[in-house]
Amino acid sequence: MHRSPASAPGEGTPRESVRMTPTIVKTKEAHDFLALVPQLAGFQPERSVVLVAFRGNRTCGVLRFNLPEPDLARTVLRRVATTLVGTLCKIEGVDAVVPVLYTDERFADVPGIPGERFAEILGRRAELSGFLVRDSLCVAADGWGSYLDPACPAGGRPLSEIAESPVNRDLPPEARRELGHLVSRADLPKVDLALRDRCARRLTRYECLGSQVPDAPDLPELVAMVGDILDPVSTTEAALERDPSALDAEQAATLLFLLKSPARRDQVMLQIAFGEEIGRVTHELNERYAAIQRETGRSMDDIVAEEQAGSGATGDLAQTGDLMLGSVSQRPDPERIERGIDLLKTLVALAPKRVRPAPLCMLAWLSWALGRSSVAGIFIDQALAIDPEYGMARLLLTVVSAGHLPEWAFAVPADDAGDT
Repeated sequence: MHRSPASAPGEGTPRESVRMTPTIVKTKEAHDFLALVPQLAGFQPERSVVLVAFRGNRTCGVLRFNLPEPDLARTVLRRVATTLVGTLCKIEGVDAVVPVLYTDERFADVPGIPGERFAEILGRRAELSGFLVRDSLCVAADGWGSYLDPACPAGGRPLSEIAESPVNRDLPPEARRELGHLVSRADLPKVDLALRDRCARRLTRYECLGSQVPDAPDLPELVAMVGDILDPVSTTEAALERDPSALDAEQAATLLFLLKSPARRDQVMLQIAFGEEIGRVTHELNERYAAIQRETGRSMDDIVAEEQAGSGATGDLAQTGDLMLGSVSQRPDPERIERGIDLLKTLVALAPKRVRPAPLCMLAWLSWALGRSSVAGIFIDQALAIDPEYGMARLLLTVVSAGHLPEWAFAVPADDAGDT
């Protein structure tokens, strides 16, 4: 089996847009393939259905879904399987798949193989949709097996075969990922308590600076003032180049203060994902709307709504909206996003609870942009626990709950268009 340059849509990381030399990893046996799946996904799956997609002989995507409860009615399981396969259909050029069920159930506690009923429904649905099911596998608590292997022993095959596979030893260092569990992607770093206190005090000073302006810091007067003193685009680029563990109280408080403004929050978020040019375009768009606010006294929402009602969203406004909603095939930069996630996790860890919703929502969106919807859901829940009415958190909850993934997660990179 050939391994693509990086994993594709789902809970894994979208493929880098830069050209890379593919790493070829041949797996002779099913347990070797199972040893490779976590590396393809970028984490150790648990209670999951993982669909490994193939384009010809190469893997081209990894999709992870929550494993349905085993006692659900067949009609429900068929609907779940239809949804999963429908998502698989969105990856261009896919012609084969290997479903892998990761379950806490044990071979010793069930007849046959754990999850057999759903695996059979899922495999049938995939075949009806035109996909070749190369294999169908289960990794249970006490063993592994293939649903397509009539010789699979009653107690399953030993998990040690996966752990001791030569794939774990022979995978080149440049292709190897540090693996954690899915929920560990939402863990925050430990920070010095004294540093957190200093950050909170410094942030309070900045907030007091705008306290003479009602509803600060979101009014245009304060937004413009901050923009005059501090260029948010350059500030974001500098922050991305900095080691998050080396942030001091001044730097952390400055960033947290910037992110309190929804306009700055969205600009920084898109800049992290798509680069400095998009950040500059979004910043200039924000400045234009802020100037209209100052002249008219109207709200940002009213101004944008009027423009959209008049002629539809066009130009930079349309581009920004499409990027936010994932309605374009233009891929974000995974390496920048990973650096941005590390930075924002540190900011959340240092931030007073009341200002955490903004960076938490940015973490949710950036995770979603990489196809990690389950991780995004964790951050959304944390933001809503602090502020149940926080607008961006409620919007993201709707997107993630609907199972929507960005269009770029399904786009085929130019260097992969000829895979066979």
